[in-house]
Amino acid sequence: MQEKKKIPWGLLYVILTVVILLVFGLVNQEFYGMVSVLAGLSLGFVVLAVLMTGVFLVMEGEISRMLLRCQGERVSFWTTFKIGLIGLYYSYITPSSTGGQPMQVAYLLRSKVNAGNSTAVLFVKFFAYQLAFVLCTIASLLYMYPQLQAQSPQLIPIVIVGIAINGLWIIAIPLLFCAPVLHALANAVVWLLGKCRFLRRRETYIEKVRGFEADFAAYTEKFKRKKRYFVYAVLLSIPQVILQMSVLYVVFRAFSYDLPYLELLCMQTMLQASVCFVPLPGASGAQELGFSMFFTSYFSSGEILYTAVLVWRFFTYYIIVILGALLVVIDQIVYGRRRRARAENN
Repeated sequence: MQEKKKIPWGLLYVILTVVILLVFGLVNQEFYGMVSVLAGLSLGFVVLAVLMTGVFLVMEGEISRMLLRCQGERVSFWTTFKIGLIGLYYSYITPSSTGGQPMQVAYLLRSKVNAGNSTAVLFVKFFAYQLAFVLCTIASLLYMYPQLQAQSPQLIPIVIVGIAINGLWIIAIPLLFCAPVLHALANAVVWLLGKCRFLRRRETYIEKVRGFEADFAAYTEKFKRKKRYFVYAVLLSIPQVILQMSVLYVVFRAFSYDLPYLELLCMQTMLQASVCFVPLPGASGAQELGFSMFFTSYFSSGEILYTAVLVWRFFTYYIIVILGALLVVIDQIVYGRRRRARAENN
């Protein structure tokens, strides 16, 4: 009897990632002029922007590692750095940033962190970042309100809507840590699985849902007993948000525009809050339009404004997508080799 060939899912996954990256570059017309634009900038500020992006990624991983250690999970610096970059990559290429956390859970499973624990940690991480981001946005609006009221009053309601939408996450996530809410959601998933008659392993899936509910509830109870880690995560997320929003100032300096740092920081933070709810990968289109709305008055010509958008998007978006895709491909190849080696040894 001929042995049934296994589908090389790992290889297909690598190929799919490469295809996504190629399509991403072809579809985004603004990507073509990026190299020539970067070549004309101040090298020192370009290097600084790269370093700031690197520090941001390190902080992303280290906050997750702190929360995992709080739950008794011992993971390496490289593991959480990788998880942070991969999470951002999938968030940036999926609508409304929906793909990041599920893929992080999948990758943490490879490091022997169960789904219930990793999900609880990632929810806390996301909550901390959102709270820090909303606080920074409110502070930015208060600081810039007189200037906006005088020069661009139409931006104020847009920013307020953005704050409200981001604030909804701050309300929604703690609800998942309430046992009745979690149980109701699990019951809804079980009911939905029960209606899917075409599924051959419904009982197995239902059992996994119940197991996940029990694990998640147990790990959230651990967090409730260690509330200081919520505070630590928020306090660390505030400088992380500030660092991320400060890249724009470096971009302006690369163009030899010496403008007030605090003003640009606040404008960038409000811009980010204003476009976060757009249901497109990386809020593409909305980010560029929002940049024009918020920063037209800072540039002397439309050509320079467009160039600034390119550079800003490179350091806040494209560089993450490129690095994330490369990391996914390399990590999948390494993981596949390790699995084959273990299989041969057994």
